[in-house]
Amino acid sequence: MSLPSLNSLRTFESAARLKSFALAAEELYVSPSAVSHQIRLLERRLGVSLFVRLDRKVELSAAGERYYPQVKLGVATLQKATEQLLHEKKAEKMTLKISAVPFFATRWLFPKLDDFRRLHPQCQLKMQTSTTASNFTQENLDLVIRRGIGPWTGMVSKLLCQERLAAVCSPAMRNSIEQVSDLFEQPLLFNVEVMNEWREWFETQQLTYKEPASSFEFQNTSQILDACLSGAGVALIDPLLIKQQLLQGELVELFNTSVKSRRSYFVVYPERQQQQRNIAIFEQWIMKTIADDPLMIERLPS
Repeated sequence: MSLPSLNSLRTFESAARLKSFALAAEELYVSPSAVSHQIRLLERRLGVSLFVRLDRKVELSAAGERYYPQVKLGVATLQKATEQLLHEKKAEKMTLKISAVPFFATRWLFPKLDDFRRLHPQCQLKMQTSTTASNFTQENLDLVIRRGIGPWTGMVSKLLCQERLAAVCSPAMRNSIEQVSDLFEQPLLFNVEVMNEWREWFETQQLTYKEPASSFEFQNTSQILDACLSGAGVALIDPLLIKQQLLQGELVELFNTSVKSRRSYFVVYPERQQQQRNIAIFEQWIMKTIADDPLMIERLPS
């Protein structure tokens, strides 16, 4: 014998507990006639009367009195199992709040996040960009992606990729630059976060740094790129992150060489958070994504 429908059993449990078809209808968000219909279907299915219909109320019949405790237990068991399952499903959802250095985020990371969301739909990403030191507690951050030298005290620092720098400029400026020393006669674009960057780069070219003819200072590499595209001066940028501008001829790489920067990109988070599952998921994904990117081969940690 097949079981009665769950809908009819749920309706019977409600009407028997409340001793009213009208109240059961309110609880189940249906009409009183719908309750009556379900009860009739159940009684017909079982071949017994479950209620005694009085003028303004209903009471359980003898058969209904025997049936009700078991149905009540069954409905409660199903409800508890359903609530537990929904709770577990909700618990599986996790939020991951990340702060990333803007240029790396917009040029490399953001275009690849669809892959992360596809692989980990349970993880809700919240991202912001910043170049400043982060307060993990105040900002409620899980991890940050930073450009720097590292390591940082009290932090887990995982090297993502090494940076390389090339001197780049607009095509219009290219004709006035024949050798590295000519750069001192050109406007140089500086990142205020790393003012020593040009000095370090000239050292790799076996030249002693001296003050250029003119200089412009910017808050981040995105601003430097915009200025460089406008012809404002020569910039130091990782050619990997501006490959589109180089391919389209909007910028040219001077001297056809890039050198290893003293800075790299790191995943950073507090030591106290290293057991967090959401951090582990993202860390594993980004490490694999970088390793699988053929353009990143020479940027991978040695």
